[in-house]
Amino acid sequence: MPVPPIRRLHERGVKVIQVYGSTETAPVVVYQTGDDAERRIGSAGRAGLHSEMRLVDEAGNEVPPGERGEILIRGPQVMREYWGDPNGTAAALRDGWFHSGDVGHLDGDGWLYVDERKKDVIISGGENIYPAELEAVLAECDAIAENAVVARRDGKWGETPVAAVVLRRDGELDRDAVLALFEGRIARYKHPRDVVFMPALPRNAMGKVQKFRLREIVAESGDG
Repeated sequence: MPVPPIRRLHERGVKVIQVYGSTETAPVVVYQTGDDAERRIGSAGRAGLHSEMRLVDEAGNEVPPGERGEILIRGPQVMREYWGDPNGTAAALRDGWFHSGDVGHLDGDGWLYVDERKKDVIISGGENIYPAELEAVLAECDAIAENAVVARRDGKWGETPVAAVVLRRDGELDRDAVLALFEGRIARYKHPRDVVFMPALPRNAMGKVQKFRLREIVAESGDG
C-alpha cells in the first residue's frame, strides 16, 4: 500500500498536523498536536475546548465508533446565518448544531477521521456505498495513477458506483482487470459496475477532483 504523503513528510522530519473546520465554524474546530499527528496518521484530531462534535446517521442518532456519520459541530464561534439565505440557514443549523455535510468516523478514543462529502455517498438499492472505501482499493494498484468513484443513475438500483481511472504511462489494465481488484476485498454490493478510463480527472484550480463534473462524464459514457 502506498505510504501516505503526511507519513513521508514526518519521516523527513517535517512536522505536519491536520485540522478540520470550515468558514461556517470560523474555521478550525478539530485539531491535533505535532506529536498526535505522528501517532494518528490520517486523523483530523479531536474537538477543541471551544467546540463540541458529534456524528449522526440519517435519523439524527449518534453513531458508535467505527461507523460513518455526518459531522455536526456546536460552539460559540459557529455562524448565526447565511446572509440573505434563510432556507440555507435552516438546512445547515438545526437544533443548535451546524450540519457540515461531511461524513466521517471516530475511532475508539474519539479521534475524527474525515471520509468524504455526504452528497458523494452512493445509495444503491437502499444501501450506502462510500466512494473513499473503493478509491482506497484502486489506489493500491501500481498501474493506476489516479482514480475516483462516483454514482451513475440506474433504473433498477437507483444508483450504481462507477470507477473513473487514469492509468500510468506503463499501466496496462482493462475493465475486467480493474473490477477484479475488488474481489475478496469488500462486499460485492459495493463493487463498481463499470470502469471509465480517462487521460486525467477533472480538477479545479486548487487541484481538487470535481466530482460534479465527473458524474456528468460518467453519465454520458453509460447507457443511462
